[in-house]
Amino acid sequence: MEYAVRGSVVIAADKINKELNERGHRDKYKFDKILYTNIGNPQSVGQMPLTWPRQVLALADLPDKVGVDHPLTSKLFPADAIARAREIKEGLGGHGTGAYSHSKGVFCFRNDVAEFIQSRDGFPSNPEDIFLTNGASSGIVMVMTALFSDSSWYVEDSNFICC
Repeated sequence: MEYAVRGSVVIAADKINKELNERGHRDKYKFDKILYTNIGNPQSVGQMPLTWPRQVLALADLPDKVGVDHPLTSKLFPADAIARAREIKEGLGGHGTGAYSHSKGVFCFRNDVAEFIQSRDGFPSNPEDIFLTNGASSGIVMVMTALFSDSSWYVEDSNFICC
């Protein structure tokens, strides 16, 4: 298995980046910086952070009396951000955004994903069949763990073989 996020291209980019930052090596290249695009981080390539998700998260993180229920909140935050923060707080059952959740992810978010899939694709989607991860790496670990926990799967010549 090859994982491009940490593969040979990134290793070469790291080497070049180190050379670009060392005296005497800067003129070796026709460019002066490396722009990493392998990790899916839009802020690393100059995109400004999206405001609405940050507003929702701020309201979801704050205690109600200084957040969603504060008398000035509607002057500081848009109504849809306040409404979504209330939905999230309810869906988290009072546990807060930093609490551990079900290993599949918080049910209200899995339900949102299921509804989106059903709306987009036109067929039923079950939130119990959806696993949310904190990135591609953890998703790959989950899949690999599931495959390797089944004794009928094994690795041969870097390919999965089912017997």
